Amino acid sequence: MISLQRIHRFFYRLTLTAILLITVTFSFGAEKSWATMPINQLIHSSQPQLATMNRINAMSKDVEGKTQEAIGNLTGDPKNQMMGKAKQVQSQAMNAAEDLKDSTELKGRAKAVAKNLEGKAQEMKGNVTDNPQDQMMGKAKQAESQGRNLVEDVKDMFR
Repeated sequence: MISLQRIHRFFYRLTLTAILLITVTFSFGAEKSWATMPINQLIHSSQPQLATMNRINAMSKDVEGKTQEAIGNLTGDPKNQMMGKAKQVQSQAMNAAEDLKDSTELKGRAKAVAKNLEGKAQEMKGNVTDNPQDQMMGKAKQAESQGRNLVEDVKDMFR
């Protein structure tokens, strides 16, 4: 006999997969997307594609969060609702960091700010989901941000 939890898990994964496929299918047709570049231009491109991958990760995190929140709303499970919202907040922080990277060359203090935002979002996600690993990773990213700021302070002192 199939348990209700297995059915729930099956529909959760099915919904997440469908949403992810639809999002990937319709969102990457932009003119500047790596998916539309000719292969020879993609290979010889001087711009790293890491930022694009970070955008994809942020988008998938957002889709995952919306799906989990919707399932939580349907089942009335507050834990799923909160975890879904936390994933969406993390996705927004990731997108904000990518926006910052796109608008500047991300040197020095800008890298520290982006890392700090990312760390705070991950720590908040860990707090909401009671995941100590996310909490520690978020705090570690914030500490890395403080270290980068110290390096910038030393650079400013020598200028």
